[in-house]
Amino acid sequence: MAVNPPGQMRLDLATRLDTVHSQLRIAWTRPEAWHLTLMFLGEWPAERLPALGTALRDAVEPHRPFVVQPGQVGAFPNRRRPRVLFLHLDGGDPLRALADDVCAAVDAVWPDGPQDHKAFRPHLTLARVKRPLQGAERTVLQGLDIGGWDSFAVEQIQLVASELRREGARYTVVESLDLAG
Repeated sequence: MAVNPPGQMRLDLATRLDTVHSQLRIAWTRPEAWHLTLMFLGEWPAERLPALGTALRDAVEPHRPFVVQPGQVGAFPNRRRPRVLFLHLDGGDPLRALADDVCAAVDAVWPDGPQDHKAFRPHLTLARVKRPLQGAERTVLQGLDIGGWDSFAVEQIQLVASELRREGARYTVVESLDLAG
């Protein structure tokens, strides 16, 4: 389950990151792949999908649209030894409540399923770091600041299928669910 940022924000973010692509030789993700994961569902058998769809629609329907504020670039686990670069997103209590309700709905359908139960940390994955960064790259990352952002409205979420490929994951929206409140 995911929130897709607006197209203009993706373009702006990609433009801002273009300035450091050549200075940080890391595995950058493609802008069309950027999304905020509410919960990673894993592989679900076809016979469980109708119940999942119903549970997710019921969980999402009471939520009202809300605003997300993009923040700064960060790194997991930290900027000194990064494995993942990300853009922090802050949606406050409405985003956290939505993520909690999505998780509860998924778990109600298949408690022992393949879904991921990691703590919810709202972000867009920008790049994966597959080797330790060296001198100049560490300096670039430590000073990386891509400026401030306008907030954006979240009015729907998507059930997304992912297909892993050599050139990176490919995401397909299976169903969009409106926040109706």
